[in-house]
Amino acid sequence: MGNESQNVLVGVAALAIRQPNDALAQWVSDIKYAGSHSVKLSKGGSGNAGSTHLQLTPPAGITLDTFATNAAAAEGVNKYKFWHKCQNGVTGNFAQFEFRFEDPDSEAWLEYTVVAQQNKAGDGGWAELDLSSNTPKGGYGGVGELGESFFEWGTLLAISGLADAITSAHAAAADPGDWIMTRVRIEIWEPEPARYMHIDSVTLNGVTYEIEPGAASAPGLSLSSPYVDVGYTEDGVTCNYSVDIAEIKVEEETFPVGAKITSETVEIVCNMAEGSLANIDKAIAGSVLSGNILTIGDGILKEMSIKLTGITPAGTNRSYEFPRVVATGAVGMSFRRAEKTIIPLTLRALKPSSGPVGTFVDNA
Repeated sequence: MGNESQNVLVGVAALAIRQPNDALAQWVSDIKYAGSHSVKLSKGGSGNAGSTHLQLTPPAGITLDTFATNAAAAEGVNKYKFWHKCQNGVTGNFAQFEFRFEDPDSEAWLEYTVVAQQNKAGDGGWAELDLSSNTPKGGYGGVGELGESFFEWGTLLAISGLADAITSAHAAAADPGDWIMTRVRIEIWEPEPARYMHIDSVTLNGVTYEIEPGAASAPGLSLSSPYVDVGYTEDGVTCNYSVDIAEIKVEEETFPVGAKITSETVEIVCNMAEGSLANIDKAIAGSVLSGNILTIGDGILKEMSIKLTGITPAGTNRSYEFPRVVATGAVGMSFRRAEKTIIPLTLRALKPSSGPVGTFVDNA
């Protein structure tokens, strides 16, 4: 027929779960600064700290020295910035601006994090955070060229002196001038208080990107929360969507004249091959995991959020995200000599308080 096979999808997807369900990075269309979407980062006020973030791949060739110079107040106006909208009436630590650098000649790396919104009072309005206009409070740390770890936290030296500060304080990082920026994150970290914010229109080294879902948006764009991967599976992961439709018929026509959706369900099913207590806990709806003890019978139905990460036919990342799911399936585990014990997992999606039940996004 002359059709090429570039749209044939093959390959496995990795399943990761977040529980407690208190940290989400999601696309929303009802609130945005530019374009059709923004990214909503939220924390629910419980659970562990961790990075709930929007991540991008920066323009090529930005060295640590270049960044330190261009992000300084005099030279860096409009170089590194983003638009944000913090939840009205909540005071807490909102966005962190994190930049990761790697040494092409060794395993050395460094992450520089600006915490310009500590103890910020959200006012519910859109505002621009320009790196050059903020006191560079935060920290930098990583592993030097000789394998020694280093970390500095607090009120930093002027950002234009960052490269020199690293060199003088840490001999292992003797040549940070050729370290290349490889990743940028805008994130919220602490679990408390419960809060959310929206991120849109990010500028890196003077290049502005509209933040939109899909491969045509910013390079390497992805969203993530502190998910835990379930690891190996027996036969991959299956996502099942089903729908019930009521047909509208009239006496005068043989075909239905209309149709309405009466119910929808989405189930994610897999057989987990890694028998950790954490995986057993995710599969059993009413279990409670505390340390190395899992109990059944006194729990309540626990909600989780999940993310499937696979590939597109073009070989780039595709994410399948469901912000609210519960375990619903029967769990039967067989213990036999010379056979692995499989943990069956069935998750059913629920309607969140806002936004879609699930989002499928092809990323660049």
